[in-house]
Amino acid sequence: MQTNTTDVDLIRRFQQGDQAAFESLVRRYQRQVANIIFLTLGTRDGLEDLAQEVFIRVHRSLGRFKSESTFFSWLYRITVNICIDEARKRKLRRALSLEFLAESNSLMMRDFHTDRGTDDHVLREERRHLVLRALQRLPAIQREAIILREYEELSYEEIAETLGITVQAVKSRLFRARTELERLLKPYMGTES
Repeated sequence: MQTNTTDVDLIRRFQQGDQAAFESLVRRYQRQVANIIFLTLGTRDGLEDLAQEVFIRVHRSLGRFKSESTFFSWLYRITVNICIDEARKRKLRRALSLEFLAESNSLMMRDFHTDRGTDDHVLREERRHLVLRALQRLPAIQREAIILREYEELSYEEIAETLGITVQAVKSRLFRARTELERLLKPYMGTES
């Protein structure tokens, strides 16, 4: 199998009966699906079963897939819908979390105050928990936008297509999310005098 085969090529081959093409799509996207599930539900409980459910649904529907949107946008929507169904079953409020922000220099993390004697690992864990708690307080539509921009590194246009909104709405959601995160995390940020 060529490594430069596009999603469209694999989908077309699957639609013509090539099951190996579907397996290639699964391998290509299984990690992203698992991440989306974790980030959407905020837990690893049942992650593998949910990922399998996503790909079963994709397999059933892929024969009718039209290239009106990207495969990833379509896959993302299926994954989120399954997560929403799961959250309802568990009677949990849907909470998106972004563990990656605590590890990166994105958003406010670079401004946290650090004591020189603090163990780096303990500090990173503390930061991660602070960010996770702050993110869980954001409205779901803002968390979705942050996931797609900061974690999946999608462009504004790709996020708009994935969420079915305008580019301006994406920018607005991201602005509000970042502003609210800054407000929530301000008490923990270093204040150099």
